[in-house]
Formats: sequence, structure tokens, C-alpha cells
Amino acid sequence: MSDLPIIVRTYSGYRGEERPTAFERDGRWIVVEEIVEEAVELNEGRLWRRFRIRAEGNLFTVRRDERLGVWFLEDVKGRARRSV
Repeated sequence: MSDLPIIVRTYSGYRGEERPTAFERDGRWIVVEEIVEEAVELNEGRLWRRFRIRAEGNLFTVRRDERLGVWFLEDVKGRARRSV
């Protein structure tokens, strides 16, 4: 899947938009159930914050361009199994 710009609701702490809590996809809000992984990446001189999140039984990868403040949906994996 190519990166799609998305609207994200976030928990805002002392760093500003710290982590996603929900995002809009196909006209509806999807609530983040769990943040599986979080990473900070430098790619072509741009700083990104990437989150692998679990929502509605799927794994999604969303990332935020820290300079522009824009969120993108990067990847979707269907029907993720919960780790025990």
C-alpha cells in the first residue's frame, strides 16, 4: 500500500502529539487498541515517528512527518493475532 495521508486523533502530552489514539479511514474512526511498536526514523533528511498499532483485529502502520505534522497510513495487515 502506498502512503495515504490520514487524520489522526492523538494523546498530547509534554511532547505534543505523542501517540495515536484513533484515525479516520474510509469515512469512519478506528480506535487504537494497542501500540505494538514505536520507532523514530530518519529518512532522506526527514524525521518520522512510526507506530505499529492494533485496531479491529488488524495491524496498521502509521507514521508522522515531524517537520510537516502530517500523518500517513503506511501498511495494513489483516486479522492480527494477539500475543499471549
